[in-house]
Amino acid sequence: ALAEEYGDQSDWKPLQCAAFSSRTKWSCAYFVDNGSFVAGAAEFVLPGMPDALRAKLDAYAHTGRVLLLAHAPGPLTQEAPDGPFGLPEGLAPVAAVLLQDKIRPQAAQTLRYFAEQGVDVKVISGDSVVTVSQIARETGVAGWERAVDASTLATEEAVRDAAGRYTVFGRVSPEQKRQLIGALREAGHTVAMTGDGINDVLALKEADCSIAMASGSDAARNISQLVLLDSSFDAMPRVVQEGRRSINNIQRSASLFLVKTIYSTLLALLFLFVRLPYPFMPIQLTLISAVTIGIPAFVLALEPNKERVRGNFLKNVLLRAVPGGLTTVLCVVATLIVSHLLGFQPAETSTMCVLLAGFTGFLLLLRLCRPFTPGRTALFGGLVAVFCGCAVLLQRLFSLVPLSLPAGVCLAVTVVIAYFVFDLITALTGRLLHMDRM
Repeated sequence: ALAEEYGDQSDWKPLQCAAFSSRTKWSCAYFVDNGSFVAGAAEFVLPGMPDALRAKLDAYAHTGRVLLLAHAPGPLTQEAPDGPFGLPEGLAPVAAVLLQDKIRPQAAQTLRYFAEQGVDVKVISGDSVVTVSQIARETGVAGWERAVDASTLATEEAVRDAAGRYTVFGRVSPEQKRQLIGALREAGHTVAMTGDGINDVLALKEADCSIAMASGSDAARNISQLVLLDSSFDAMPRVVQEGRRSINNIQRSASLFLVKTIYSTLLALLFLFVRLPYPFMPIQLTLISAVTIGIPAFVLALEPNKERVRGNFLKNVLLRAVPGGLTTVLCVVATLIVSHLLGFQPAETSTMCVLLAGFTGFLLLLRLCRPFTPGRTALFGGLVAVFCGCAVLLQRLFSLVPLSLPAGVCLAVTVVIAYFVFDLITALTGRLLHMDRM
């Protein structure tokens, strides 16, 4: 900003230079005929400045960033020949450099989106806490007035205590940034950290999700999990929405596939020890899989989904699939026992098992389609119609037979029982999911 305003060409040749660092918060150059010039945070450049000057700079800080330019006639101090430079002696203030941050038009909208999604936004900066809190206020950060100067937090315990109490942190060192992220994670939060400088590397590595700007330092980009190529944070809502769509839809689709895996595995193990014919034929499983797994999983995986991701992915999938799998196994076993006792034909028994497996699959699909939309309603109704049509009109193709009256009554009773069994197991697994998310 200074080079853009005043130019970067000069005939002066520096003899000593000290680059800006997050530790010192100032930079300095010494010229043989012109003395030393120091630019940086006022309280670090002139720790003992007069109260009148401090009050004036604090007033400027409410409108933007403030750098103090100071001059000393002598060179920079140095404790050892190869050690770091220290401030020169005899510094006197020359000018205050006022910098105004350019707030992107989409910043407030982006922050408002995260607030609506239940995300707590915290602003962590090495700048003056007054300046940072005012910028947070302008961008609409909730709780901007809860601000703290991190230079006053002398111990790690104080930093960890402040992590949950404050929203805006100023004069934060790189190590304190890492401590803040660690404290939030220990409190049970999932933490995403956005940064662009070398000072943010420790905190980025500590966070659950690290996000860097393409315009930032190489170190920040290399260790981050996500790099915003346009260096604009307003891309994050779209990133979050796409992630939620992928994760939530895959959870639903995986649950459908696991139902067949569960009941196929359990029935295969059961029939190793039971001298009865296996109730399903490959063509019958094709019908069940197509209308209760394949087609709905494909469609549901592509639709938008803004629901918040909760719990453990694998546990969510398993507990959603268990009701359908166990209900199918129990219904098939009950049908086999009743068929054996009443003397039903093997073809009738197989038909009953196919219809029960399809019914259980639709119970799970009904649960996953809630809340119903016009698209989901059309999908569910269409698949039920296809299954019923195939069971009635294409019986020979799918090795199905018409049921006798006793077999039909038995099927109807089993369907009612299956509904209540599925509902009971769903309630139990739902309670487990709720406990996992608490």
